[in-house]
Amino acid sequence: MMRFAAIGLSVLAIAGCNKANSEISEPVVKPVKLIEVPNVQSERYDAFIANIDATERASLSFQVAGEVEELLIHMGSEVTQGDVLAKLDPTDYQLAYQARLAEFNLAKTAFQRAEKLHAKKLISVDTYDQHEAQYKAASASLEQAKTDLDYTQIIAPFDGVVSITFGKEHQVVGANQPVLNVIDNGIMDVVFTIPVSYAEQYGLEHIESSSFHVVMDSHSGVVIPAQFKEISTKPDSDTNSYSASVSIERPKLMNLLPGMTAQVKLLNETSQRYVQINDTAWVSKNETTGELYRFDQKSQTISPVQVQLDSNGNVIAGLNTGDLIVEAGVEALLPGQQVKAWTKEGGI
Repeated sequence: MMRFAAIGLSVLAIAGCNKANSEISEPVVKPVKLIEVPNVQSERYDAFIANIDATERASLSFQVAGEVEELLIHMGSEVTQGDVLAKLDPTDYQLAYQARLAEFNLAKTAFQRAEKLHAKKLISVDTYDQHEAQYKAASASLEQAKTDLDYTQIIAPFDGVVSITFGKEHQVVGANQPVLNVIDNGIMDVVFTIPVSYAEQYGLEHIESSSFHVVMDSHSGVVIPAQFKEISTKPDSDTNSYSASVSIERPKLMNLLPGMTAQVKLLNETSQRYVQINDTAWVSKNETTGELYRFDQKSQTISPVQVQLDSNGNVIAGLNTGDLIVEAGVEALLPGQQVKAWTKEGGI
């Protein structure tokens, strides 16, 4: 009986020890001090007030005088190269062409006859030369009459939009009198001025090689990529500034016209700041690479991350903005270990 009692006491003692050991062996979540990787790249833009201008424009007119018979466009009309935009009453020019054509046919027939007679030596050289001269003169007159007839139409020289019209139907216009303007609004110039002091500080070559974008005052949320086009080499004495321009491709859903205001933004500086990594954060490190512990907020665990270093020991690759890195005590940690952010009065 005493033997069974002793065994019972032993079993209870062992069970009590196992329970105590179980409570002691529960994993302890270690607090760690973390640092957040900041945005290591910053860009600084300088802004200049600007105006939209047409890269390609044309003031169109009839090359001959007459009465405007038909104006096939209006301001704002989109046109395609080769479109007929306006017509003069062609009656007088058509009659002139018919008359010159009749004269040409008569002179041609006479010249052909003279060629045959001259070949048989039946007419003199002078007579032959006269017929030849009359034929050439009639040919030139016919060509001029045809050209004048063609000039009774205005043809679009390129794809674009009609920016303004001056003439009206049934109006009598003179030769070379402006009737309408066409601009190419697909590719447009953005013109701005750069103060002399700015050019002296950074240099014209720096400005020419910089990156640009344009923001319209009417569409402040849209950034339009721009290409440098030109800059004057002599400043304007009145404004004490250089005139410059960039080219943009008009966004399809944005209506841009000359005279609209904008801002040209010049990328003046791109600086690379490096994350300051304390010596206590390195799991391992050599001249070109190193290893750190990165904290995963979802799983509350750490994992090793390999980073690349420059010649000065600065991290140049391997970390992203917002990464949380264990800053101290890494020698007591293991990959995949569960940890928690060490807090002090509500801050990391």
